[in-house]
Parts: sequence; C-alpha cells; structure tokens
Amino acid sequence: MNLYDRDDGFRIFSLQEANLLLPDVIKITAIAAESLEDAKMRMKSEEIDDNALAQRKFEKETAAILKEWSQEISALGIYPKGFFTVDFKSPIPDTLFCWGYGEEVISHTHKIFETFKDRMPIRNNLLPGFEDLLN
Repeated sequence: MNLYDRDDGFRIFSLQEANLLLPDVIKITAIAAESLEDAKMRMKSEEIDDNALAQRKFEKETAAILKEWSQEISALGIYPKGFFTVDFKSPIPDTLFCWGYGEEVISHTHKIFETFKDRMPIRNNLLPGFEDLLN
C-alpha cells in the first residue's frame, strides 16, 4: 500500500473534473506567486540596511506564503507538490494527473513513484478521465 492508495481525504478526479477545477488552482497559485514576488522586492529594498535581516525576513515570509498555498490546494482535494506544481489522483491505478504553474490545462501524468520531471504527455485527452481504460 502506498500514500495514494489509502483514503487520505484527497479525491479521485476525472481529467475533465481536474481541468474544471484548474481555474481555482491557477488563481490560488497566481496570488501566491505574486506574494512571493512582492516579498522578494521588499527584501531587495531592505538589503541596503541589513542584508542578513532582510534574508531572514524573506525566508520566513516565503515559508508562510508556501504553507498557505499548500493548505489552500489541499483543501481542494489536490496534492500540492514541489514549487507550484500539483497532482490530482486519477482513476487510473498508480497514475496522477500533473499540473505546473503556467500551464493552461492538465496535459501530463506520472506514476505515483515518479516526480514532475518524469511526467508524460496525455496521449488522448478526449477520454474523460480515462474511465474507458478501466473497463
């Protein structure tokens, strides 16, 4: 048994359902990315006075922004992964739908034991959630 097999509160999404939720994911992620950029600009302006203090403040603020982003993504039933990447449980055994910030649709999958860098393009996105493969 692995992390994705158990009932962990994260739901199984068809590809269509995952893509329908994507505008919310994009909005949450864009807000977090903008907050990180604002924090970076503040750090650069504060470096003039005290570089070490500015860096510590930036790291603390970054951690808080990423924690909030992760919590908001998790609340949608989606796995927050990496730096603004997410995984959706799919109906295909051992397979996750994968999305990264900047992408407009979910167009990749990877196995549960793989990472974002191992993802593969979805070959037939006309299959709504690949349910047809399960029959």
